[in-house]
Amino acid sequence: MKGLVVIIRRLVGVVLVVLVLLVVVDRVTWWAARRVVAERVQSEAGLAERPDVEVHGFPLLTQALGGKYDQVNAKVDDLSVQDGVTVDELDVEMRGIHASLGDLVKHRLGDVPVDSAVADATVGYASIDRVVADNMPDDNLKVEFTEGNSGNLSITGTYESPLGSTQLQGEASVTIKDGDLLLQLTQDSLADIDPLLRPQVKSLLNRSYHLPELPFGFTAQDVTVGKEGVTVRATTTEVQLG
Repeated sequence: MKGLVVIIRRLVGVVLVVLVLLVVVDRVTWWAARRVVAERVQSEAGLAERPDVEVHGFPLLTQALGGKYDQVNAKVDDLSVQDGVTVDELDVEMRGIHASLGDLVKHRLGDVPVDSAVADATVGYASIDRVVADNMPDDNLKVEFTEGNSGNLSITGTYESPLGSTQLQGEASVTIKDGDLLLQLTQDSLADIDPLLRPQVKSLLNRSYHLPELPFGFTAQDVTVGKEGVTVRATTTEVQLG
């Protein structure tokens, strides 16, 4: 009986050691995957700092042995892009990341194929106000943007004309078309201002803004307006993290 107890204890000890080793290997794999993805995203996007990366799934070892990771998320804050635009928050979700366990741990990977990815880039209203002001063809028009109703942008401001200073209040829809961000005043906007000024003000506000070129072949698909700013969603397939 005592011999059986000793054997059981030894078996339990072996199982516990194996489990601990599996957990350690799993966490090493998790760390290595985070490091590789962070380095590749930083390099491809030209970032000054490595993004925050989260590898999903536990145990991760089963994904590592298969050489394919189901989901990896990367996050970057306060990203400066072209034309003075600052992306307050960029969230990238990658699906189907292909990397062998041996190459990952030894850090000898070439290109890392990714089946698909979705990116959400949020630009705050302060940055939007600044970009619009810089691109406004008429200095007499000053506007600010906030969240409006039914997914629209709320617009407030003033327009200086020979008739005096006119207060503006309206809303505009925001859409994506051919890589441009389109602002279009809603039908009832500017109804309270002088009819003589309305066409000119509308022509200044109904404008398109070219979106910065996106890394990894991302293509902007749609846009939403929220409390913190405007979020552009972009997608891509068959990415190579080189």
